[in-house]
Amino acid sequence: MGIDKKAAVENFLHLFDGGSWPDFSEAASLFSEDCECYVVYPTTPPIKGRQALQEELERQARDSSNPSCDIKGMACEGDRVYVERVDSFMTLGKPLSLCFCSVFEVNDDGLIRAWREYLDPTDTARQLGISYDDLEKLLQG
Repeated sequence: MGIDKKAAVENFLHLFDGGSWPDFSEAASLFSEDCECYVVYPTTPPIKGRQALQEELERQARDSSNPSCDIKGMACEGDRVYVERVDSFMTLGKPLSLCFCSVFEVNDDGLIRAWREYLDPTDTARQLGISYDDLEKLLQG
């Protein structure tokens, strides 16, 4: 019996559904050392490596609180897991709900080796009451 790749992704996403941020070291440990992740694909540059991912998750959490992750659907094909979800939290003091379609690639060891987030950044900027240019700056840290 092979690795349950869907379960590997569910384990990661469920860390973000408790109303408080998870241990980011634990979250990053679910990824391969050589992982490649995109906050917004293809708009933002890739985050390469487990340590860089942990630092990016910590950076994003500095401006946000009360995370929740509502998985709407999941599918698995080969090494890819596709997820439709709505993430909600407080960001810059405002409630924010983001609709994502994400693609995760899971290796044969059950570790996530790639993660790409697809979303509408103009909706994010609208909810925050900022310009798209300001959102780009926020995404870059």
